[in-house]
Amino acid sequence: MKPDQVLLQYFHNLVDMDKALSYVHKDATFIAAFEKESDRHHFYGTYYGVEGVRTLLSKFQKDLDTQEFEINKVLADETTALAWGRFKHLIRPTGKMFESYWAVVCEVEDGKIKYFRGFEDTGALEAAFLVD
Repeated sequence: MKPDQVLLQYFHNLVDMDKALSYVHKDATFIAAFEKESDRHHFYGTYYGVEGVRTLLSKFQKDLDTQEFEINKVLADETTALAWGRFKHLIRPTGKMFESYWAVVCEVEDGKIKYFRGFEDTGALEAAFLVD
């Protein structure tokens, strides 16, 4: 499977965590906005392997109610895929909306995502989690 197809399958299967994780390499590195954990937001950091990505996706499932998720474009070569689009999530703990454009770069090895880095509006993310 080509890298763009692997990334699209991962995205399309996020509603079923185990299916999505079947597209994650056992030695994966997933970076959620910033490499290091931060007290600015509990999503931030680097997650390793299938279980690390499970931890990240569990945080998403707990806190995000996805209202919209659009993929505008995916580009790929033999090992890498880039994608971008926009999303809208209802933040469960605050009831606020988090809307952002997003971009992802990933590297695929053996038909699975080995490196994944996501980019989004972190200021809007942090603001949506603030309790008024």
